[in-house]
Amino acid sequence: MINYRKIVPQDSAIITEVILSVMKEFKDDMKGTIAEDPTVHTMYENFQKEKSVYYIAEEDGNILGGAGISRLDGSPENICELQRMFLLPEARGKGTGSKLMEMCMDAAKNFGYEKIYLETLDNMNEARKLYLKSGFEFISSPLGNTGHCGCNTWMVLEL
Repeated sequence: MINYRKIVPQDSAIITEVILSVMKEFKDDMKGTIAEDPTVHTMYENFQKEKSVYYIAEEDGNILGGAGISRLDGSPENICELQRMFLLPEARGKGTGSKLMEMCMDAAKNFGYEKIYLETLDNMNEARKLYLKSGFEFISSPLGNTGHCGCNTWMVLEL
């Protein structure tokens, strides 16, 4: 059974490994992506800000992935970003992504955000299907200041 919970300090190194592993699976050149972002190594600390949360999915004590929301840097206060939603292959197709998405959307609403923005890669087909199923729509250019110029697909959801 998959358990969902908020990130704790000892999760940081493991979820960083998950993120980097999934990025390698989908992108050969990781320039301009989360893989080069130094904050990928401080996952717990990143989500201790106000109106921010990161959820972990684990099974039998093994972290399978996670997802979080936080205010979108360089944007109006009412827009948050779905951040660092990554799942290991063994977590896919089990509803894990849908549950994490639901938790993040509920948190965003509870925090008072009006929109959720995300960045992804065009070859992350299963993730894109989940985003579309959740109500996200494609937009033509990035929002805010994420610093991840290596992403080539941008989406937004009106809450």
